[in-house]
Amino acid sequence: MRLVQIILHMVRGLWALKRLAVRREPRLTKRRVQLWHRKALHLFGIERVLVGQVPEGPCLIVSNHLSWIDILMIGSIMNVRFLSKAEVASWPIVGRLATGAGTLYVNRGDRHSAEQALNDIADALASGDQVVVFPEGTSTRGPMPIKFRSRLIEAARRAGVPVVPMALSYHGPGKAYASYAGDDDFVSHMSRLSQAPFVRGRVAVGQPIACDEPAAVIARQAQAHVEAMLEPVVCESRQSVAKSGELGLLTTH
Repeated sequence: MRLVQIILHMVRGLWALKRLAVRREPRLTKRRVQLWHRKALHLFGIERVLVGQVPEGPCLIVSNHLSWIDILMIGSIMNVRFLSKAEVASWPIVGRLATGAGTLYVNRGDRHSAEQALNDIADALASGDQVVVFPEGTSTRGPMPIKFRSRLIEAARRAGVPVVPMALSYHGPGKAYASYAGDDDFVSHMSRLSQAPFVRGRVAVGQPIACDEPAAVIARQAQAHVEAMLEPVVCESRQSVAKSGELGLLTTH
């Protein structure tokens, strides 16, 4: 039943975007997209927790990447544009939703496409948008990110806007269902997630980093900030595992 409600919500989202495109009211479209993300999280049974201050003004947000659910998490909090892999545009329903919401695309491994994406991001930032990129280049099972690539951070330098680090993590009995990496495919993952127990998503926002250093330096700084924001989460997880182990030992005596 939950999956049916989610699919209907996606179809309604397409219809709403089509009508909004005719009206040409960017502010209203952004607000409706944000509300759509919030409703989607509710239907999946995912609770959202925000740690830190949402940035104001144009900026490049760099985040670790665990799942396509990251889009819902961030999009439910902020009016942003995302950079996504080009394959997403062809996903059933979701691709049209993403495109209608202003998503920018890049063909991974294609230098020309990467340069075009860099220009697109810089133009969006210069026009006052907030853009989210995942500099790992792929989703992982976390919790700590792999190396942040610096190429896309050059867009913030060109536009003269700060870089804002963001750390995402998932918790609760259904957290294992949130991860989307490796050989997962979108449809089957969405189906599993719709049957998952409670999931709590945590979005931690760090302090802006001025773009007065080379992109590679900024990438290292941003990754260090993200890892620092994730450290309490990792420590909490280790403590939970340790307590579970202790309880197991107690019950076996």
